[in-house]
Amino acid sequence: MTYVADTRLLLTFWFPPNKATKNAIIKLMRTALAEGLIVPSIVITEYIKIAGKRIGLEASETHIRSLMASGAMVRSINGRIAFTAGKLALKYPNIPIADTLIAAVAIEEGASYVITDDEHFRRMGLRTKWI
Repeated sequence: MTYVADTRLLLTFWFPPNKATKNAIIKLMRTALAEGLIVPSIVITEYIKIAGKRIGLEASETHIRSLMASGAMVRSINGRIAFTAGKLALKYPNIPIADTLIAAVAIEEGASYVITDDEHFRRMGLRTKWI
């Protein structure tokens, strides 16, 4: 089983709103890392942009490096993924490009789930998992 991380996973993991969410997201992250977690490069970009405003560039980059050291695999946006994302963007014009790129990674990698609570992914026909 393989999982693809949405930016919401990383934000919730490092900035949980409460203790119950923190415990649930830690459990989900452990499972995902054990079974295969893919982080699309666009998720790294979004995370650094959002988290960097709160904790600074260096700390947000450290979070990503820590995740990679724990076994998360980064997938860059290559030509195959770009073509798949383009088809999704054409079919779903109201879904943000970043989400179509994340979805394309999930499709091209044959991922079991996208870890997110974002409805956009289910609208594009992907299975999602959340806490």
